[in-house]
Amino acid sequence: MTHASDMTWEDFRASTGRVAILPVGSCEQHGPHLPLSTDTVIAASIAEAVARDIDGIALPALAYGYRSAPYSGGGSLFPGTIDLSFGALTAAIADIVGELIADGFRCILVLNAHYENQGAIVDALGSLPPTEGLKVLASSWWDPVPGDVLHSLFDSGRFPGWELEHAALTETSLMMHLAPHLVREELIPGDSGFAAPAYLRFPLAEGDIPAHGALAPSAAATAEKGRLLFEASVSEIAAICAREFAG
Repeated sequence: MTHASDMTWEDFRASTGRVAILPVGSCEQHGPHLPLSTDTVIAASIAEAVARDIDGIALPALAYGYRSAPYSGGGSLFPGTIDLSFGALTAAIADIVGELIADGFRCILVLNAHYENQGAIVDALGSLPPTEGLKVLASSWWDPVPGDVLHSLFDSGRFPGWELEHAALTETSLMMHLAPHLVREELIPGDSGFAAPAYLRFPLAEGDIPAHGALAPSAAATAEKGRLLFEASVSEIAAICAREFAG
């Protein structure tokens, strides 16, 4: 059994020798074609697949994330983006991981799928008290994806960087593979030609972000590209866990 939410408390107690994986997502706009749950669906799906590969357990996903930034998530201009403060997210992650440690887990992975969450994860895990035998890893799903796999997805196009790959080719392809029923393919936007400036301006105003909410092109997204990206991420993260948690 890999889903912690399907376990009884006795099942959970018997699993403390396994790797516990906490997926962290967000509730954030992802253009006109993807759901608010995109980051959470991706985080939970990769966590479940990694758990199967390494005989770990996947915890219920944390479905809210840190404040959406303009040039990695569209910022605060779009209804439906529901953010946590930095302190609230940091405390939630620290509390969840702390409970896992108290229950006896010593091998824990925090798996992120929302760009802006990274600082809060570092802050939460860096403040954990010393515990004998404890090892906690943190990774965003995109971190270990091999460069050759990533660049093969863009055909003749240029990878715009992970910040701008919001609701764009990679996330759209992943959702086509993982949850095609949630993708509104007829609403996939064309290339807006958006180029993020090298600075932020506040308050945000209409026109600062593409009106549809996607920060880079997604028209070339396919389920097959999503499968390749998903399998690469799962394989690399599973290998990291096997190596780091060996023995």
